[in-house]
Amino acid sequence: MTADCEGNIVVKNPSRARPMTADRLLKGSSGPGGTRIRLARPGDTGQVTQLLELVGIRLDPAAGTVIETGTVASTLLLGLDHGADAMLRPLCEAVAADRPEDAMPGLIWVLVAEGRDGSLQGLLLAVPPTNALADGIQGGLPVQAVMAGAGKIAKIRAVAVAENARGNGLGETLIKRTVRTYRHLGFRLIYGQFSIGSGLETYYARQGFTVLDEGQGIDLRRMNLPIIIHTDPSDPERLFTRWQ
Repeated sequence: MTADCEGNIVVKNPSRARPMTADRLLKGSSGPGGTRIRLARPGDTGQVTQLLELVGIRLDPAAGTVIETGTVASTLLLGLDHGADAMLRPLCEAVAADRPEDAMPGLIWVLVAEGRDGSLQGLLLAVPPTNALADGIQGGLPVQAVMAGAGKIAKIRAVAVAENARGNGLGETLIKRTVRTYRHLGFRLIYGQFSIGSGLETYYARQGFTVLDEGQGIDLRRMNLPIIIHTDPSDPERLFTRWQ
């Protein structure tokens, strides 16, 4: 008997709730429609770029670099292999070297769904909340406290599914496996945002997220971080959250 990503007790199909180990993420595991769900690897950059274009997002250079160097989610994989405390080591080392930005690439998560023919059918991109953390540092917060927050907060930047692969729960699967991994690693908050009028509030609510009202921010004081995450007023969007 196990718990699913919504915290409900599941008796049937316990394999669906198996921990997302580093080995499973790298090699891949079965997904809807005969897909394999795995982390992005060298050679995927072009297809990742095309999928992101479907949702109007450009691939960030840092994300492109970790894909091509085979280091996607390297810090997160360290935590899966050796425990959540081990995941904090690269963050502490970056702080000690006075280069906290060096720790951010290892927290970039690019989970893809590969079809039987080798094409990528979907992806989920998640990143550390660098803008919010930078605001905290500029506001006088100790770098160590901010970097600890980097290991507890993840932002879903995009969920994209190819047009010919929609309707079979692929996006839902990518979200569930992402949430399961972050929960296993002890993350406190997973959040994201979407454009007002897109109709995505129903979708994310169905995935177990709380959709905030227009203009409502995310208060991180419950994590002892006096930071409030807001959307850009010039680009009307709403936030969705999932606290652990």
